[in-house]
Amino acid sequence: MIVTADEVNRSFKGTLDLLHSRAEGLKSFDISEQGFWRSFTAIWLTLPAYVVSLAFERLRLGILDPERSLLDNMWLDFVVGLAHVASFVALPLVMIFVARAFRLTHAYVPFVIVTNWITAIGLLVLSVPAMLLLLGWATPGLAVLFNFAFAVIVLRLQWFATKATLSLSSLAAFGIVMLGLVLNSLIGTAMRAMLSS
Repeated sequence: MIVTADEVNRSFKGTLDLLHSRAEGLKSFDISEQGFWRSFTAIWLTLPAYVVSLAFERLRLGILDPERSLLDNMWLDFVVGLAHVASFVALPLVMIFVARAFRLTHAYVPFVIVTNWITAIGLLVLSVPAMLLLLGWATPGLAVLFNFAFAVIVLRLQWFATKATLSLSSLAAFGIVMLGLVLNSLIGTAMRAMLSS
């Protein structure tokens, strides 16, 4: 079940509408069962973000060498890849239980579809500051500033999309966004611990 170029374009357009607080952007997403499963294949679009994450982790560990391949350490490649996939699926998995507990199961599929596309775009956008740092086009301080600014934009987008798909209050939607942030923080911490051991 491969995602088509048309679906990518429509989903990106819908995401852009949601970024501008236009709830009609939800109509751009394929909310069918096939659209649900295809939204998970959007992770393939984040392959450039995975490569940047891999290079950044090598830099953090002091083993980045322009003369060596990025893929010459299977353990590092595996752990970073595992964290990358986990950051994509963690919130949809946890939301199964949240949706059941708060009687939101009717809105679970649209929420996951929209969240998967936002996550794909978010991973790409958030990899830009690290890429600029790796290329020497940004200082560490500037990269942190860019990362913070992009993160705020992505979190605001996720907040509005959560509010629109689940028909929640602003505060409840903020709570779900914070849940996603905590999950990603735990995944990052676990990845660094596995790489440091």
